[in-house]
Amino acid sequence: MKILVLGGTAFFGRRLVHLLIGDGHDVTIATRGQTSDDFGDAVTRIKVDRTNRDAMMEAFGNCYYDVVYDQICFNPQDAKIAVEAFGDRVKRYILTSSMAVYNSKDTEITEDDFMPEQYSYDLDAQKYDYAEGKRQAEAYFFRNATFPVVAVRVAMVVSGTDDYTGRFDYYVKHIAEHKSIGVLEAEHPITYVTAWDAAEFLNFIGAKSDFVGPINAANSGYLSIQELCYEIGDFLNTTPLFHVGRHEEQTLSPYAMFPCTWKILNTRAASLGFEFSPIQKSISLMVQDSISKWERSLKDELDAFQAQNQMSPDAAATFARLLQDLRDQGAGKGLNIGDKAPDFTLEDATGKPVTLSKELAKGPVIIVFYRGEWCPYCNLQLKAYERIMNEIKAAGAQLIAISPQTPDHSLSMKEKHELSFFVLSDVNNKTAENYNLKYKLPDFMQAIQEKSGIELHQYNGDHTFELPVTATYIIDKKGTVIAGTSDLNHRTRMEPSEALKKVR
Repeated sequence: MKILVLGGTAFFGRRLVHLLIGDGHDVTIATRGQTSDDFGDAVTRIKVDRTNRDAMMEAFGNCYYDVVYDQICFNPQDAKIAVEAFGDRVKRYILTSSMAVYNSKDTEITEDDFMPEQYSYDLDAQKYDYAEGKRQAEAYFFRNATFPVVAVRVAMVVSGTDDYTGRFDYYVKHIAEHKSIGVLEAEHPITYVTAWDAAEFLNFIGAKSDFVGPINAANSGYLSIQELCYEIGDFLNTTPLFHVGRHEEQTLSPYAMFPCTWKILNTRAASLGFEFSPIQKSISLMVQDSISKWERSLKDELDAFQAQNQMSPDAAATFARLLQDLRDQGAGKGLNIGDKAPDFTLEDATGKPVTLSKELAKGPVIIVFYRGEWCPYCNLQLKAYERIMNEIKAAGAQLIAISPQTPDHSLSMKEKHELSFFVLSDVNNKTAENYNLKYKLPDFMQAIQEKSGIELHQYNGDHTFELPVTATYIIDKKGTVIAGTSDLNHRTRMEPSEALKKVR
């Protein structure tokens, strides 16, 4: 499908775009161009001011889209611009709305509690607060649009990774550091949705259904701030501290902005076949994500190793010469986002064959190409992955590490580091070649390695002096590369936490 995303470079919008790319859609993102993205060549980019009618007309006045996702419509004026710019050239329009359109009530809230067709809008207002802006935006679309509209009413979004607001991080850090959290006098249960579930649902409702109308996007279950904090505390093995009202930091905690109860039902989504999991099941993963932000990164470890093993001027010049030689060879091109990952069957440390396509049938795969156990940077990288293997597996994914080492050497390393993922032997670098990663060490580096005691022919079982450029790829279940990087400089690696974020 031809799909346009207005916004889509941050938070769950970014996750949505990656899902759409992974499903093979022709995706265009339209933004002001002020936020970088990691979509590579997999999307078309249009730079436009969403609030400028003339700019929108110029950008989209002659375009047709199967689906438009509008992540950045905040009032009826924005809605009016969209209706005029897209005319009848949109098959379905997905507006990201909010549970804020509802008035609070003690009982559970359904989509019928706010009927946009019956709500008035004011196009002449100078300012709209968030909730009223969303109500009036829905009202304008449902009363005036010439295309079918879906209003996805997103619950309070929580995320431990890419939430630019830092709201969930606030609670994790305060509880971990035994700091008191400002709450309201009475507990008010509200509904949450994880950033991942929000993106998954937007993908489902826009690209995999023909639903039209308002619909709630919310995980099952309701938690007051105190209950959320106790869930976080259980994971951190500590008890949260609370105070009523302003204290220490002279502010209430982030989710204490609503002195009311919002229990949003997701029954309508379930009737379409989309099942939201209970919010409690996701909290431990989000806490781990949040903690990882202030834990030591792989880059920190690699930098520390380099600082302890500084190159002499001669060694630095030799390394620069090596990088230039690899560039001259055209090495390290690797795969691009959107490419199909070549299938392979390689032996693990025990001689058992492992086939990529069979493993992808179980879920996404992170593939790491590394040089060998003789490379200290590679060992640091694999240890960093081992630390988060529980989280990778919990996300339904797995890791495959590939080097040209013989199985005997792979087994030695596996035992040495007690790794819990596939360590495969790419004899003669055939798989590395298929991934555009194979290169040959120049003669001057062969001599240096031999003098240093690193005998590649012993590790790799051949005399080719060929190695893979270090690379990491995240492959979805369809075999498509959804993220990844390769680098001629073996001291630069993709962060394992970033790979984890991608598979989630």
